[in-house]
Amino acid sequence: MKDLVGALILAGVLSVLAGTAFAKATKQLHCSTTKCTYTEQLNKDGTTSFQGYCDGTSYVTEENSEMDCHPVKGMTCMGNYFVNIDANHPYWSCTCTNWSATKKLNATIDLLCPAPSQ
Repeated sequence: MKDLVGALILAGVLSVLAGTAFAKATKQLHCSTTKCTYTEQLNKDGTTSFQGYCDGTSYVTEENSEMDCHPVKGMTCMGNYFVNIDANHPYWSCTCTNWSATKKLNATIDLLCPAPSQ
């Protein structure tokens, strides 16, 4: 019975550590002009989800805005999805992963927005 309890505790600790190692960060990028370009550093073996918001614009749609995530060698970026769950705060989303175990890498993200509302 002691062995079983010990094994369960060890499994719990390992799952928490694994969850921490693969945790994904989320970064919000806000743009109040028609084009913003960001250079974002990803940690070694790191994954970051980016949310791009067009601020100061009352009507943001998938047709009048865009977000492009540009990976470098050793990195992948997926997504470029328009998320409109809350019509008052739509945003673009992409996720980039740095596969290097030895160095941080930079992703470039372009956020294109409609002209700010007058």
